[in-house]
Amino acid sequence: MPSTNREMDLFRNVARRDDALNWYAIADSAQDSALPKLIAHDSSNVRCLLGASQGSPLAQHSPHLVELCSPMEVSNSWSWIFLNAKSKPCVSIIATRQSFEEVFSQLSDCVEVVLPDGDAMYFAFWDPAILGTLMGQADDQTLHVKGPVLSLKQRVKVLNELRGWWYWDRAGEAHSIAPVETVCQINGGPIFLSQEQVDDLVEASVPDHVLYYIKLNQPNLLNDVSLGERYFLVSHALARARAIGLTGMRDLVNYVCVELIYRGRMHDEDIKRVFDQVRLGRIEFDAALDQLP
Repeated sequence: MPSTNREMDLFRNVARRDDALNWYAIADSAQDSALPKLIAHDSSNVRCLLGASQGSPLAQHSPHLVELCSPMEVSNSWSWIFLNAKSKPCVSIIATRQSFEEVFSQLSDCVEVVLPDGDAMYFAFWDPAILGTLMGQADDQTLHVKGPVLSLKQRVKVLNELRGWWYWDRAGEAHSIAPVETVCQINGGPIFLSQEQVDDLVEASVPDHVLYYIKLNQPNLLNDVSLGERYFLVSHALARARAIGLTGMRDLVNYVCVELIYRGRMHDEDIKRVFDQVRLGRIEFDAALDQLP
């Protein structure tokens, strides 16, 4: 069965089991400038989660909550989602018995986090590229950092009363975030992140940063690597770079470039011997680069 039909059946089965559910999308115009317009023409309820007025510069690069019709109905909005959401991290789907105003209030209360130094910043929990990491999505094999990064209380704050939340991973597979039981009091105000949580979120973004620098400085190394494979190649290479003790962005980028150059030869004994010296702390990584055959 084609994936589009399979996913359509997935959502329709959920709707059949509970016809009291309301359906919403979080559509990120920062990832696709045609959003939320392309999925909002069937809905009168559309609002920027960052509080910006529609048409403003901020709203044009922000996530929006969009009310959808039931997936049981035929609509241009659902058709666009099924055709496009799997190919770019721009849309996730929510089902709940809450009203639009209730969902908007809940999610907009989570758009800001406070860092350990007291600074506040926007928190892109809606981004499908990190949503699984935040929630610890066990069946998402594409995650660089498995998570969950958020604590149980923080996950409850984000997911409270949501009966379902679906996103598409980097490989185009749909995942359903399991609801969490409200086992603790939900506090208002921003989410406070620990330094460990900040470090995990920074690490989750490292493959994308490494890819950016390679495309900027050595794009020819990626010529024969398909767009769909690049992230996973880099993520796996980073695990090996960490295993020999590399931490700085410059070293990580250079190591991934080495793997792209040598490919299958990375298992050659003379190359393995050089990087073992780095792992054991006997030589610096820059010196190791000079010793490669």
